[in-house]
Amino acid sequence: MFDQINKRPFYRKQHLIAPLLEERLQYLHRLKDRGRSLHTIKAAANYLLRIIELLHLDAKRTVPNKEIEVAANAWARYQYNHPQKRQSFSDNSKEHFIRHAFEWLKLIGCLEQPDKNVVLLHKIFGRRHALKRHATAPFLEERIKYLQYWDENGATDAHLRLTAQYLLRIIDHLDLLHKNVVTIDDVEKVANKWARYRSTNPQKRKNYSDYAKKRFISHACNWLKMFGYLKLPIEKPQPFSVYLDEYINHIRHELGYSEVTVCARIHLLKNFLGLLSSKTQDFKKITILTIDEILLSKKNSNKYSRRSMQSYTSVIRAFFRYAEQKKWCTGLVNAIKIARTYKHEALPYSPSWDEVKKIVASTEGDKPTNVRDRAILLLLSVYGLRRTEVATLTLDNIDWQKEQIQLSRAKSGKPQTFPLSAVVGEAILRYIKDVRPNNVVYRNIFICRKAPLHPLGASAITAIVSTRWKPLDVKIKHHGAHALRHACATHLINEGVTLKEISNHLGHSDLETTRIYAKVDLVNLRKVADFDMEDLL
Repeated sequence: MFDQINKRPFYRKQHLIAPLLEERLQYLHRLKDRGRSLHTIKAAANYLLRIIELLHLDAKRTVPNKEIEVAANAWARYQYNHPQKRQSFSDNSKEHFIRHAFEWLKLIGCLEQPDKNVVLLHKIFGRRHALKRHATAPFLEERIKYLQYWDENGATDAHLRLTAQYLLRIIDHLDLLHKNVVTIDDVEKVANKWARYRSTNPQKRKNYSDYAKKRFISHACNWLKMFGYLKLPIEKPQPFSVYLDEYINHIRHELGYSEVTVCARIHLLKNFLGLLSSKTQDFKKITILTIDEILLSKKNSNKYSRRSMQSYTSVIRAFFRYAEQKKWCTGLVNAIKIARTYKHEALPYSPSWDEVKKIVASTEGDKPTNVRDRAILLLLSVYGLRRTEVATLTLDNIDWQKEQIQLSRAKSGKPQTFPLSAVVGEAILRYIKDVRPNNVVYRNIFICRKAPLHPLGASAITAIVSTRWKPLDVKIKHHGAHALRHACATHLINEGVTLKEISNHLGHSDLETTRIYAKVDLVNLRKVADFDMEDLL
């Protein structure tokens, strides 16, 4: 090797008599295998001599990272006596010294292992300067723990790098070294200023970034909250919380309402009781005029349909019925009038089966999002599942040997078994094998694509379907997941399946609920309209 890169015997002898000959040859042969030129290999060989000299490597030993930095600074400032040699500080030579020192010492096992607190930084930062900047910045332990949280929840190295950079900007712009606590208002003000920052570099962004602002606020609040540096606003106490908590406990444990129904009622009643508290603070002094005033304001806001007002009023009436049983108030239930609705005034309007085929066809391809969405759309349209039932479907619900899907209905909680369709089974299996993350503890089938990894919620299922509907320009009132359930029911009716069988398939407890779909069976109704009755007239 030295015969090739050094023709002069004097310089060749220097390399041969220097310590760690075999280790140096190992490094130089590695550079040659990588396709480096002889000129580069010769320069590397000379750097190895300087590294041995300045680090005093007479024999193999463990070298700390800090010692390499000191030696590099000493080499970069080295003054030659020769008039033709460089006399000033050289950043470039320092960079080469450090790079060769790290690579060579790491190759021969003489580089000190990084602190366990910065192992993650070594993983996500390949450049030495970036690693040093993040390893020496303030709040190292807190930043490492936050990055570990994202790493454990499936974040990619690119996402971790971006998050680490945000943390440095947060520390700098919020001046955390001189503050004990930060409010949410402080974070938002700094985020606005940072998002509007205009860089002098022409290659950097110059326009306001709303997405960057949101991400800045999100990371700042989550990170500061994790370590108690964020001062949260004092939450206002829920008005009449004693009465609300007892009623919720009643419907959850005594009446056995599903958690979805319980959460919906909590949200609605909190809204109503908050409006009620602005008019009176004494529950016993509530009058029907006060309740009517709130209901009238809701109705006049034009945000609630007649059916929505009926549901809103029904929940309030059920609450006050329980309140009267507990002697909290009297004479209110019978005076609360529920909005009148007409039977079947809002018939379900579903997309045609051809349109369902189009939305499923939009998921063709190998893109991970398409693979996931295809499995979801097939479950919704073939089995008519509710969005919550799809979101809560677990790996244990599918029996691959018996080719069955076993689940619990969202409303009734009753178990139900479906035969696993070949098309649906293939779509789910492909998603599990090729797309679904393996490093999650959740048993749910459908997991979100971005960190932190967690099961898809019901609202996410709706968003997926709605996003798929929009490019198709389908003329339906609602573009959510329930439209596919309606389409499934209507399609079964058009295929001649009995109402009882459809009711069992959809998990309806009342046959009248299924009978609604017979009124939108446009195919069979059109046959009746086209029937020739000339001889009867």
